[in-house]
Amino acid sequence: MNRLLPARVPLRLRVFFRGAFLLLALATIGLALAVLQDEKERSYRNYQDGFKKNQAQIAAKLRHPTGQLVLLNPTAYTQEVTPLRPVVLPFSALDFDDRNKALQAVEMAGCLVQYPDAASMCVAVGNNPFAGGFIYAVGSFNSTVLVPHISGELDLGLSHRARITVDMGGVRGGIYRWIAPFEIAEESANMANLGNVRGRLVGFAGDAPITSSTRPVRDFRGWLWQDGRCLDSAAMAPVAGCTKRAFVSVRLPIELFREALFQKGPAGVVWPPADLDQIKVRVEMLPPGEAAPLFDSNSSGAVAPFSWSEITPLLLPGEKLRVRKLSAANTSSLNADIITLLGLETSEQTSPLIGRLIRSWKSKGTMRRSAVPKSSAPPWGATNSHSRVTYARSIKHLMPWLPACPGLSGACCWLFSSPGWPLSCASFAGSLNSRAVPLRFPKASNQHWPVTIWPRWT
Repeated sequence: MNRLLPARVPLRLRVFFRGAFLLLALATIGLALAVLQDEKERSYRNYQDGFKKNQAQIAAKLRHPTGQLVLLNPTAYTQEVTPLRPVVLPFSALDFDDRNKALQAVEMAGCLVQYPDAASMCVAVGNNPFAGGFIYAVGSFNSTVLVPHISGELDLGLSHRARITVDMGGVRGGIYRWIAPFEIAEESANMANLGNVRGRLVGFAGDAPITSSTRPVRDFRGWLWQDGRCLDSAAMAPVAGCTKRAFVSVRLPIELFREALFQKGPAGVVWPPADLDQIKVRVEMLPPGEAAPLFDSNSSGAVAPFSWSEITPLLLPGEKLRVRKLSAANTSSLNADIITLLGLETSEQTSPLIGRLIRSWKSKGTMRRSAVPKSSAPPWGATNSHSRVTYARSIKHLMPWLPACPGLSGACCWLFSSPGWPLSCASFAGSLNSRAVPLRFPKASNQHWPVTIWPRWT
């Protein structure tokens, strides 16, 4: 019976060792919390650095003509891409007579709508109403060698031509139509050896057949250019039969715009027009005869140019970008939001308890919430998603060890408190019939080291 129920370890040793293991467990938990606290402060610093970089990238995008186009037309591509609707350019007007300048302007502004057959088209107005009430149509398409219209010929179907329709829609109503045959320019004969072609688009109002007394529209201006290089360089086709790249630039006079400018005067001009997004423009480039159009801006598969969706990936989960326009009368007053963007939420999950624990801590120095400016503070309105993204990495490598520490401490306590531990740990077990025997080992003359050995119980 005595062997089955040996004597317990003395109270002082039990208190000492169990207290030591309790302190070890507390130290382990404290170390984990300290690491989490350090990771939190580090994540705040990393977030501030990343936020400043993203802020600089977003500002650079919005300062670029492409971003200016989006700011001037915040809702331009919230609806279907086709039929095309005029957008406000970040330029007062377009130099449509120069092919390079016109293409460079629309490409820099990013207003070109792309089509599956490598064609593109931009329909826009200038941001200055006093540059004239015009709509610009600039783009490119593929075509065989252009067939010009012969002066005096009444049949426009014998040449390449453009057919343009503008549906004003909304309250204004009214539809504008032009048919514009291609007439080769005189100086284009000097470029015949290179294969380059340049000519005017002479606009006639309506679709009715022209007569000898029909006069072109004075303010309708358009140009058509064609490169001499064939697109299919691999095919050894004759120059006259290969497909080449053609560029078109047209200025469309809109009488309703001009009438509004003259009636209201400089003080009452509203530009861009309030119903600009309701105006629909269709541009068709027709070959000679009655064949299908070489290009139709209403064809399917059109891809919208730059939009707000390209800025959204720069926002972190929980961040919100709001764009407002300052009032002209008082720069301190703000109007309603032009656009509001939210960062994409992450699907990564973590423990809600640990998330609340981390958010309850205060960071040191400038990392406190009260000391961080609003522009560089973490998104406190969405701290759940932010804490999942920011702290999951630091928690992930600590979580497997936290449950093991209390278990390891308990196992050590049980082992050191058990009476059957080997001789190397027998000093913790005590004895049934023997008492501790103090033994002294001589260190030097008249000096001893006191060592107490607990004999193994028998």
